[in-house]
Amino acid sequence: MVHDGQVTSSSRSAAVAIPDPLAFDAVLFDMDGTLVDSEPVWFAVLREVMPAFGGDLPADAHADIHGNDRPTTTRLLRERYGLTGDAEAFWSRVVERLAVGLAGARSMPNAGAWVEVVAGAGRPLAVVSNSPRAMVDAALAPHAWSRHLAVRVSVEDVARGKPAPDGYLLAAERLGVAAQRCLVVEDSIAGAQAAVAAGAVCLFVTNGMVDPERARCITPHVVDQLPPYPA
Repeated sequence: MVHDGQVTSSSRSAAVAIPDPLAFDAVLFDMDGTLVDSEPVWFAVLREVMPAFGGDLPADAHADIHGNDRPTTTRLLRERYGLTGDAEAFWSRVVERLAVGLAGARSMPNAGAWVEVVAGAGRPLAVVSNSPRAMVDAALAPHAWSRHLAVRVSVEDVARGKPAPDGYLLAAERLGVAAQRCLVVEDSIAGAQAAVAAGAVCLFVTNGMVDPERARCITPHVVDQLPPYPA
């Protein structure tokens, strides 16, 4: 339901008021784990490739590297999980396998409906990702609603990936709107920090990956799953 510019949804046992997307000049979406369920694919590929480069990525390490840009992820893989050798060769192999795996990544619950509703209302949209452009395109390609997401900002388009605000500032600029008039939908700590640093309002969808209390230290708008819209 929509009341006073907010969508009311249920997050576990409590009613949570979240910003109404149509009250903003534009809506900017993260991709991995927000629009497309690509996080498990990314993590599975990292785990497969790591042994060839001296490392071992345990099954419980996903939250540790979730949402980070490539330099940060590389550092964590080296410092905590034993990655050795040429990082470029490591990432080339990861990207090669991802190009195949991402083609089967499903849409996140209700994500496509949000894109369709916002686009149907005439609000501009963009994707802002810490992934390379080829991976953004590969993950979005199977989904019909991705036709509304012509503006796509990848980590290759900016000097600094998330948690820096560069990607969201560039997306707002390309859409011709002020970042302060944008709603950002994110699923990671780094992404939410980037959105807030850009001056946007951030809706944090934890998906059970992030402690809600930690998320609320960044933005008051926190849900465990993207709700149906309109609800």
